Parts: sequence; structure tokens; C-alpha cells
Amino acid sequence: MPNYLRHRGNQGANAVNTDYGPSPFIWADCPVIEMLNDPNLGVHMYDDFKDFPLIGTQTTQIAHGRYKVFATTGSSVVPVSSINSVETMAGGLSFNTDTDNDSASLAQSYPNLLLSGSTSTSGKLWFECNVAVNTILTNTHGFFVGLAETDQFTLATGVPFNGASATITNGGSMIGFSKDEDGLGVVRSVYSDRATSLTDISATAGTISAAFAQIKLGLVYDPNKTTDCVTFYVNGVDTGTYMSKSTLTGLTNLDANSLGLMFSHIADSAGTSSISYLRWWRVAQLLP
Repeated sequence: MPNYLRHRGNQGANAVNTDYGPSPFIWADCPVIEMLNDPNLGVHMYDDFKDFPLIGTQTTQIAHGRYKVFATTGSSVVPVSSINSVETMAGGLSFNTDTDNDSASLAQSYPNLLLSGSTSTSGKLWFECNVAVNTILTNTHGFFVGLAETDQFTLATGVPFNGASATITNGGSMIGFSKDEDGLGVVRSVYSDRATSLTDISATAGTISAAFAQIKLGLVYDPNKTTDCVTFYVNGVDTGTYMSKSTLTGLTNLDANSLGLMFSHIADSAGTSSISYLRWWRVAQLLP
């Protein structure tokens, strides 16, 4: 195996990485080039949606390239070239809603990742995304972003968010980050094992500083670790809260079934013209 370690940087108060792209502290030991050259090593996907095709009617779940997409009537998932009226390169996707309980979601059609907690069935995994919202005021909107049993969800109004960001459908498990409708800009690190609500790993993992300000949310899964089997990152910094291997392997579904990328946005009562932006996401996993 070649030495693929790259510059990682230090953690601490000065380690916050607010650059547009992937955070070095997360990705420095991920052998991306090696995986691209030799698929025997693992899988990798980076998408900034610059080649995203035109989407048709979204009011029922539809197939869309490698993804499936849904948006309530009057809502949409569409590429954008500007954020807050500022033209930008690789603008990403906007998830637009206008009425309480409206939703807009995007997910991989078929999952291909595994967090089994065992080195015999899963390798190390890296995930990160760049997210922004058009307001952090209370009662406007919430979102979930991360990994989920995407093949178990038929995206719809009420799926996966069941009328509010605090309640979800129990059709599939998930792990990642959530912003509550009434949580201002606070972002939680969370998981669900096919439950009707998300369980906090940290209720205050990070904070979106202002409307339209980007925040990078990431996690690293390492089946060789025990207390910090899953580590969560905000703007490239370890949040200091973890999912242990014993917690992960004690679950019924999250550790047993394949996972894929998912982003879901839901509007609240004051959510007129509420928007979440997904500028890019990236995931890689070594084969066991």
C-alpha cells in the first residue's frame, strides 16, 4: 500500500476551516487518488451538482440520475448559480419550500456504504458536505443531512420528516446532522435506528453563524476505534462527541444495512420562501 498521508493540520481553536472545499483534517488520510486508480481499495463520490440535469415534476418521488428527488407542490429542488443574489461558481442545489410542513428531499437511489462496526465487513469511511440556509430565524425550516437507508424511504411530504423536524418516519435508519425548525442556527449530530425521532449525539454540535453563511458538516467512521468509532466534525474541527462502537453495534438496523447520502428540508409555520442550500457533498469508504 503506498503512503497516501497528506497535510492534515492541527486541531484546536485555530483549526476552523471555512474554505469552500473539503476540510484537510478530515480528508488528509483518505486515499482518494488511490481509490480512483484502483477500485479494489474502495468507493468515492464527490458531487457539487454543476452537471445536475433539468428536473421534471417532483411532486412524487422520481428517479434523477444517481439520485431520487421529491418536493411538495409549490416546492422544488433545483441547481442555483447564485446565493443571496451573489453569483457564485458551483452554486450547488437549493431546496425551496413555502408553506408549513412542505418538504424537499434528495437521496441516493440505492445505498452502497456500510457502518457495521466490524473490520471484516466495512472499512474506514469519510463524509463531509457544505450547507447554508437563507435564514436562521426560529420556526422557519429544518434539515437533515448525512447517511441513511435510502432504499427504505419513498420520499414524500411526511417522509422522512413527519410534519416537523422533531419527528421522522421509522422506515429507515440514519446518521448525520440536523437543524431544528425552531433551533435558530444550532446544528445537532444525530442518529436514528428506524425510530420516530432522532437521537442526539450532541445537541450543540455546531452553529450556522448567519443567513447564507456556509457550514461544513462531516463525520469519520473507523471500525478500528472503540469510544470514537464515529467522530463528528463542524468546519473541519472534531466536535468532541462520538458514537462508540458498542452503541453502534448495539443497534438493530443502522449497523446492519447499507447506507446512502440523503438531504431533506422541511418548512415550519414561519417558513415562507425558506431555502436550504447543499453546495457539495463527498463520501469515501475503504473496502474491508
